[in-house]
Amino acid sequence: MFTRALILFTLLVLPAHAQMPVNVVWTIQDEWPPYVIDSGNKKGLAHDIISEAFAVQGYQIKNTIKPWSRALREVMTQRFDIALTVWKSSERLVFLSFSDPYLTNSLVFVTLKGNSFDYSGLSSLNDKRIGVLRGYAYDDSFLQAENFDRMESDSLATNVRKLKAKRIDALIADKIFFRWYIKTNQMDINDFEFVAQPLAVNPLHIAISRDHPKREEILSAFNAGLKALQQSGRIAELIEQYQ
Repeated sequence: MFTRALILFTLLVLPAHAQMPVNVVWTIQDEWPPYVIDSGNKKGLAHDIISEAFAVQGYQIKNTIKPWSRALREVMTQRFDIALTVWKSSERLVFLSFSDPYLTNSLVFVTLKGNSFDYSGLSSLNDKRIGVLRGYAYDDSFLQAENFDRMESDSLATNVRKLKAKRIDALIADKIFFRWYIKTNQMDINDFEFVAQPLAVNPLHIAISRDHPKREEILSAFNAGLKALQQSGRIAELIEQYQ
């Protein structure tokens, strides 16, 4: 009788997360609409794909929104299991393991309407001031080039203000993200121009610390669930919802 009472008492006082299913993946990410959204009914395109891929394999994700540099650090130190939207880079491969890609980002140069700006390789950026985001994994050759200035900011909003004030010649942004930002901030997309040739086309992955004890289990579950979504056509359906 005493044993039963003790078990019941223990269940009642355990913290809520201790009573959750075993197959919970703790995820972290900054807000990056429309891929990850921190308000309203929609959670974001990347969030939905990842959540459904894990669900196919019996896992549930619990996401926390934090600034990007902190989010990546929390995954590297295993305070969280995975980051949701990560590009591969030589620097990150030292600390992180990556899933199969689930989306592709097109990084483009954005200028003010009517500005004379063309991109045909890094040599075409001579003496240009390019707005970039701090902590993002741009191509190594882009980061090492010395013939132009990389002007770092913590947000796209700051880079847009710099562009309008002509403090930079162009900014670099994911094309879908930029369109979403302009639309949701009631700005006119016709005030801007997309340069035809992208800087890069980057596959998007989830990432987990190389030292995580369940690294292989979590990545295998996600990859299997992702394959099922791709074969069913569900990925295309989710993309359509965020157009």
